[in-house]
Amino acid sequence: MKILFENWRKHLREEDEIVTAYHGSSVPIRDFDKQFSAQGVFWFNEDRDKILRGESGAVSTKWLMTAELKPGKVAGWDEYDRYSLGELDGLGFDSVKLDDNWIILEPENINVIKKELIKKK
Repeated sequence: MKILFENWRKHLREEDEIVTAYHGSSVPIRDFDKQFSAQGVFWFNEDRDKILRGESGAVSTKWLMTAELKPGKVAGWDEYDRYSLGELDGLGFDSVKLDDNWIILEPENINVIKKELIKKK
């Protein structure tokens, strides 16, 4: 796993931003796959506690994945309101940032660094 992480980081250019964000799921996710994704995209939130409190769109909070995201070319609210996700992808966007939420269009821009089983109180 460490070698994969180091290889992933090596292909980043210096100007590429890396964002740490979180994804809740009913199962532990090692590799994100469009086949198992609603609309073929992946939602993350920068605020771990929002996911744990159920204030994000996470399907479940049984598992919490911490990931490093490579957002690349980022769309915002203006583009999100104007275009579909497919159109944004066609326009060359790699992600969408909506407040503290991220939509990542391609799974290769996601590096899971931690999987955590959440115990309910």
